Amino acid sequence: MKSFFVTTETNNFPYVSKKEEGKEVLLGKVEERILAPQQNVRKEKRDELEVPLTANELKWATRFKNKECPKCQYIFEQIKGDKRCPECKSKIVVRVHYQTKEECLLTEAEVEEFNQLKESHSNIKWCLRECKKYDIPVSDFLNAWKVDSKEEAAFEVMWKYVSNLRPQYIEKGMLGSYRNTVLTQAESYNRRRMEEEAYKAFLNVGFWDTNGPTNTQTADGENKFECQNAPQPRQTLKKIKEYQDKNDLSFEQIEADYLLVADKDVYKNQLPLPVEQSWLYFLREYKKYLTELKINEQKAIRNQLV
Repeated sequence: MKSFFVTTETNNFPYVSKKEEGKEVLLGKVEERILAPQQNVRKEKRDELEVPLTANELKWATRFKNKECPKCQYIFEQIKGDKRCPECKSKIVVRVHYQTKEECLLTEAEVEEFNQLKESHSNIKWCLRECKKYDIPVSDFLNAWKVDSKEEAAFEVMWKYVSNLRPQYIEKGMLGSYRNTVLTQAESYNRRRMEEEAYKAFLNVGFWDTNGPTNTQTADGENKFECQNAPQPRQTLKKIKEYQDKNDLSFEQIEADYLLVADKDVYKNQLPLPVEQSWLYFLREYKKYLTELKINEQKAIRNQLV
């Protein structure tokens, strides 16, 4: 059995690559491929990527080693959960550090800063993970980002590398890989809370997904992006619905946004479906998703009443 790996973290999106040849082929839906044979396919554990702590983060270091009150430096023999210091009576909040995994004792005023650092660290780690997904050396990312750089710099470095790969994917006919870069862009906007940009980028993901989930290799070696009964990943539809609900958008407004985004896609002519037809495919899948949500909500209500 030849080895295959999924080129996207979206588990229900069936772009699959043949690793040893660097080609993308169709195996069907990702959930289905593990059945042939199931015992020979294992879910690989994601590698833990260590991101160097910035100087701002290192100021917490002594707190990880010494269980001391952040105000009066009273030393606790052990501490479980939030409590008040027996000496200065200040409230102590216990948090587990996101990378060292050791307990950190904080004042109430420090919790917000700690949470912000945690989120920033998570975003930098995500950028590093995305680089690794596209076979960009970890060392290249870390050297370009540099420790103590701002979080935004990590996104810029990551996207510089990924965007440089996009023309290569198109040239080689690796449209599935190009589609994955569109998803990376959408998730990047989402992590930075750029809501409108993320919404439009997820619409662009939907445009590519409506054009057929397969990137197949024909007999004569020519790459062909075929349009079939293309499913939409639920994470894409979920983000679009969240934006729709928050901004009270009508289906007519979503259609206008979709058509505008798809028409601006510089590679739309590489895809089999005209923009207007792809919208009909997308709308069908989106309404199907909304119906599923309503059914699940009704089931949950019935279960509560039983």
